[in-house]
Amino acid sequence: MKKVDVIIVGAGMAGLTAAGRLEELGLTTVVLDKGRAPGGRMATRTIDSARFDHGAQHFSVRSPQFREQTAHWMRIGVVNEWFRAASLTVADRRIEARHIGAGGMRSIPEHLAASLRVETSTTIDRIDLAPAGVAAVATSGEVWNAAGVVLTPPVPQTQLLLGRGNVELSSSVEEMLDTVVYDPCLAVMAHLDTAAGLPDGHLTPRRGPIAWMADNQHKGISASPAVTIHSSPEYAIARLDADSATWVAEMTDAAQSHLAGSIIHATGHRWRYSRPVQTFDVGAVAAGPGVPVVLGGEVFAGARVEGAFLSGLAAADQLWGVL
Repeated sequence: MKKVDVIIVGAGMAGLTAAGRLEELGLTTVVLDKGRAPGGRMATRTIDSARFDHGAQHFSVRSPQFREQTAHWMRIGVVNEWFRAASLTVADRRIEARHIGAGGMRSIPEHLAASLRVETSTTIDRIDLAPAGVAAVATSGEVWNAAGVVLTPPVPQTQLLLGRGNVELSSSVEEMLDTVVYDPCLAVMAHLDTAAGLPDGHLTPRRGPIAWMADNQHKGISASPAVTIHSSPEYAIARLDADSATWVAEMTDAAQSHLAGSIIHATGHRWRYSRPVQTFDVGAVAAGPGVPVVLGGEVFAGARVEGAFLSGLAAADQLWGVL
């Protein structure tokens, strides 16, 4: 049995931000994640000489808190600006900088994780209320005890963790979570024989199965020509559980006409919970009044890297108020 002040489940932007904030407040934390590396959908993969951002592609900045954090990351060389484009917010058409991790998007959560206790390849099976707070029970049988817990996985996974344990959600929170729907995304990582030739390093096709294409060499993270191809939600919904060979072939065929170089090899990755269809502008929510279980993640603060960051701060502050 292991003991800390606070357990954080999920080593994405929200979980790592929450852990950092709680450590600043003087609490000891452990971040537990089922993946092999921190980052969640801020994911970067190296295949031979190619390097791919195959999850989140970039981020913009709107809030003062995240602007300050991004400026710090840029000063220390963790983040670079990639390009500038109009804001996606209909009511606000400012030109915004699009930022990326200097070594790929995962370099940002890796930087955050470096000063924290993070245990990867750890799958949590359930969360229980315990006499002294909470217990997180792993599929391996390991148990972590703490005064409180922050849960940042996608909502369906969080519901499973709580459903297997003895934590009862308040009716209002339960109703909120039951409305959450995610769009999936199918990602293809494609090696090219020569430079991709995408205008400004990225492209959003107007029709077909592809929603986004990005040139990782243009980003400055890949030594060789490497393109990330993201599907539309509609295409992903129809093929999410199909053999990956089928949709990788279909997506590379659709992408080839947009590329100067030829695709010579491609690998696929499924993002089942790529983006919440709707979000709640609440920052984070407690499982119930006075319960030391707080739920965070982009679904509670906006489906953006910034939303995950802001939710992490809110989740930490909410739990601090309960402990």
